[in-house]
Amino acid sequence: MVIIVGCSHPGVDRLTETLLDVSGYEKAHLVIGGFHYPSRRTLDKLTRMTEFIAPAHCSGDEAKVYVRKNYPGKFVEVKTGTIIEL
Repeated sequence: MVIIVGCSHPGVDRLTETLLDVSGYEKAHLVIGGFHYPSRRTLDKLTRMTEFIAPAHCSGDEAKVYVRKNYPGKFVEVKTGTIIEL
């Protein structure tokens, strides 16, 4: 399962959790998109629900640095024009 989010005002962790519950999947392969300046707690929770995380747009630099530093095996850098092969 690949989850693509926009500006995740309700919380990227809550959106991901809901999609996993509805789909029956235990874990998402990738969550990508705007995470709307998530807290570290939200990012920590997200890492338990997905194999890879690609914070973009309104995730903010702080979120990108946090995931890259604390979860380097899960971090996927994305920007305009990035191609991700699944």
